[in-house]
Parts: sequence; C-alpha cells; structure tokens
Amino acid sequence: MIRLLVLAVVAITVRSEEEPMKNLTTISWAHAVNNKTYLQAALSSTINMLEADIVLGTVVGKDGPPLPIMAHPPATTSDLTLAEFLETVAQHNLKETNPGSKKGVKLDFKSIEAFEQSQDLIGRHQTLPIWLNADILPGPVDATTKPVDPAKFLKLGSKHVCAVLSVGWTTNYGGNITEGEYTSEQIGTMLRMINENHINQTVTFPVRAGLAANSQPVILDLLRETSSLNSSMTVWSSEGDHVEVDRLRALILTVGLERTYLDVPQDLAGKLHLPPPDAKAKN
Repeated sequence: MIRLLVLAVVAITVRSEEEPMKNLTTISWAHAVNNKTYLQAALSSTINMLEADIVLGTVVGKDGPPLPIMAHPPATTSDLTLAEFLETVAQHNLKETNPGSKKGVKLDFKSIEAFEQSQDLIGRHQTLPIWLNADILPGPVDATTKPVDPAKFLKLGSKHVCAVLSVGWTTNYGGNITEGEYTSEQIGTMLRMINENHINQTVTFPVRAGLAANSQPVILDLLRETSSLNSSMTVWSSEGDHVEVDRLRALILTVGLERTYLDVPQDLAGKLHLPPPDAKAKN
C-alpha cells in the first residue's frame, strides 16, 4: 500500500493493493480546532482532518508556566491543551470501528519553542495520523512574518518518522495584493533544507492557491525532486484571495489528484470543477 496514503489520512481506504490511490482533493478539513467545544463538534462530523494551532500559553483560569495549548496568535490562553487535544482524538479513533470516521490531525506550530515543548506529547501518539506543520521559510510576496526556525523544525520533526512533515513558506497575499508567485530561489531553498537535514519521511508542501496557480514549473520541480519522499502539495487559500482558477486547475491536474490535498473555501473548490470522488486518479 502506498506509504503516503497510510500515513497521511486514515479516512482514506483502498479496496485492493492494485487499485490506484484515492482522490486526495476530496479530503475534508476543519480549521482552528482550538477549543473543547469545536473539537467535540469536529469529532462528531464527517470531517477527515482536524487542523489546529499550537502556541505556548496557559489554560483559562489556571496559573503555571507556559505549556503547549491550542490557540492562534495573538491568543495565549485556551481551554484546551495539546495533551488533551491529542488524547481526545486518539480515544475517538480507538472507539470508531468505521475507518471513515477516524480523524487525522494537522498541528500548526506557530513558534519553534512551542514545537520543542511538544516533542514528548507527539511521541506518545505515534499511531495517530499526524501532520507536523510550520511555515519554515520566507516566501511571496516579500512576506515579513517570521518563519519557524527551519533547521530546528526539520531536525525535531524527523524524529517522528510516522508523522507527515508539512513545511511551507510565509506569504503576503490577499486584499490589495493579487499577483505573485513562488520563485525558483524559494523552491531551491526548501529543497536544500530538506536535503541538508536528511529528511526521509513523507512530506507535503502547503502552497497558497493564488500564488501556486502562477508557479506551476517550480512546483513541479519541487515535487519531482522530492518524489522519493512520497511528496504532495496541499493547496490552501484564504477567503477573498484572488485566484486564477483555470491555472490552478491545470496545476492540480498536472500534479495529479493522488498528490494534491485541497484545503480551500467551498466556492473556490466548486469553481475548479475537479473530477468527482469516485473518479480514478492517475498512476
């Protein structure tokens, strides 16, 4: 069975060893699952992947040193710790007999310090389908957000061999910024970091839809150079981003439905007119 399929999302199943990989663009996402109420709602839904943000902070109403909690900056408090989040999802998966009801998690780390303090917690849940995500490099368009330290993130992430590494670039796009692309230099830096840190596990590269649509040649280069890692791209978008839909569709179909996760607003997904869930992905 193809390694990416096994490690990335338990909700995808195959009927036989010979059958082509499923259409990964049909995987569904819950975002910012950063509190207990939303976590329970997401677990009760048909969503496949739970995306959540991790910062160092404190539990609401409790004192003590900072610890990994589920929150998005600038928030530094939450009613949900990373420990509780992971244990709750793990217990849910254990109780579910239907593989399609099990959940995968994408942990979006907002600082290297939060990732460092989460190592033991991640290590306790090796059987849980986990993506370890961070923006580790500066990207388009002249993005000024500080990336998470790339060498430290990759070194720590590589210790969790059953996890998928989801590593991308900071971006400055949307609003008045409607043009931009990933440059060959930005792609080259990512490849260098992957190689220098001897990454040998499954990797996905999150790319912003409006920028990715203009970057087909370099994204194809990136995926070709990392094909031994069962690499994929995760196309994401913020509400209101300008996207050249025809170009994005061409990129997705060129890369292949079996190597593309799609995490975009519903209206954009509809405009792409991708093949239906039961369509065969190319080998």
